[in-house]
Amino acid sequence: MIIRKFGRFLQKAGDELVARSSVQTIRRLYPVAIDHRNLKDNQLKPGEGIETFDQAAYQAINQARLAHLASLDLPLEGKQVLDVGCGVGHLSQFFVERNCPVVCLDGRAENIASLHQRFPDLPAHVVDVERDPLSQFGRFDIVFAYGLLYHLENPLHALRNMASACQEMLLLETQICDHTLPIVRIEGETAAYSQALHGLGCRPSPSYIVLALKQIGFPFIYAPLQPPQHPQFQFRWKNNLDWRRNGHPLRCIFVASHVELYNPKLISLI
Repeated sequence: MIIRKFGRFLQKAGDELVARSSVQTIRRLYPVAIDHRNLKDNQLKPGEGIETFDQAAYQAINQARLAHLASLDLPLEGKQVLDVGCGVGHLSQFFVERNCPVVCLDGRAENIASLHQRFPDLPAHVVDVERDPLSQFGRFDIVFAYGLLYHLENPLHALRNMASACQEMLLLETQICDHTLPIVRIEGETAAYSQALHGLGCRPSPSYIVLALKQIGFPFIYAPLQPPQHPQFQFRWKNNLDWRRNGHPLRCIFVASHVELYNPKLISLI
């Protein structure tokens, strides 16, 4: 019995040595960084359902987003708006208050069902922005995509899809990675109703976003001179690929337009 147990111990130790050796060999031959934190559990956990949209932190960033958007003095009154990635409709109300006809889209049926309960007068549809053509809903003066792009695995495809439905301006807010090159970090995300529909998200650099917007047909691309009053928007650039710093993500806002905007609160990026 003792010999048998000792044999199993040696076998286990040998397997661990082989595993460590294999990892070292892989790292030597393929210098990649596969972080187990990027491989998220796809099981929905308590607090990750509809209730996530009503949490204090979520509401705080929404308030900062909308206060900032209002401060930009963009010509939004009465415009036709397509809200892509609307969640449960909290941000859509900003445009309703400005007499804008709004159509809301989200990839999760649960989110749209909750939106219908909260705001029964808002037209809302279940749509996957990475797979379903947005042009089926027509053309809109404003395409609004706050808090969406970084939950997508194919950002350029999604931006091109949004552009197909946009007549005037695309208002974009997203988490980014801090780098000057036009690159994208791919990140695994949880199954929460506010996260990636297909399990993978992205963290594009600002240069990537500007290059993509230019490529898909927007001749004028701007950023606000002042960011929203929220820690996720206020940071120093380090060009080090960070997408999180000091315990929170890094975010930026972009305004892509088919017409030149003479707005002292915006700075041209191209």
